[in-house]
Amino acid sequence: MPTDFPHSNSRTGPTYAADEFHLPGVLSDSARKVLRNTYLLLALSMLPTVVGAALGVAFPLIAFVGFWGFFGIFLAGMFGFQFLVMGNRNSFMGVFWMLVFTLFLGYMIGPMLLVALSFSNGVDMIAIAFGGTAAMFFLLAGYATVTSRNFATPGVGKTLFIGIWMAFIMGLIGVAFGLSVISLALSAIFIPLASAYIVFTINSIVRGGETNYIMAAMTIFIMLFNIFQSLLHLLMAFGGRE
Repeated sequence: MPTDFPHSNSRTGPTYAADEFHLPGVLSDSARKVLRNTYLLLALSMLPTVVGAALGVAFPLIAFVGFWGFFGIFLAGMFGFQFLVMGNRNSFMGVFWMLVFTLFLGYMIGPMLLVALSFSNGVDMIAIAFGGTAAMFFLLAGYATVTSRNFATPGVGKTLFIGIWMAFIMGLIGVAFGLSVISLALSAIFIPLASAYIVFTINSIVRGGETNYIMAAMTIFIMLFNIFQSLLHLLMAFGGRE
């Protein structure tokens, strides 16, 4: 799922640091604070996500509203909650809406978890997808923090943003026409795209371009959500046992 283009806490939109003399691994006090708050909010977001997922498995919305009703609610919630988080990004209400958003996404992944659990090795596949997502995040975060390369440029961000939107639109087409091959292909494509976006976002924090931890946490969470879904989808398609 796409996310809004990264913003700073400035009312005038995103900024990018022309940091030619940035030393790898050396963070300014402000960057360190934003990074710390971003990680804390991400960690806090895991709780409502797990609660939402448990509710989604126990009371799957798709059973009550059907596939297209579920899909419509998902899209409305996906964009609606992003709008609420963005609109309150400079206040505590931004944290509140971020947590509600993660609860919603956790709940909406319930049907996919139910499908995974219908396989004899479903619990293992979910654990592998979760562990793989966590491992990728730590590796990507570490690289984005210590690398001497500057990924926090408008060109990189716009390219990734367009790529994710194109993949998302292709996904909608695949869903509309029931093309499972497209769905599998997009799962494979989303993993590197989402990974690159995480590097871009964290590198933007490190170099002072992204100064709003709520927006950074939301962007990273959405990308991690995409990676988890994609990994689980691929595992079910190629490793699921009846």
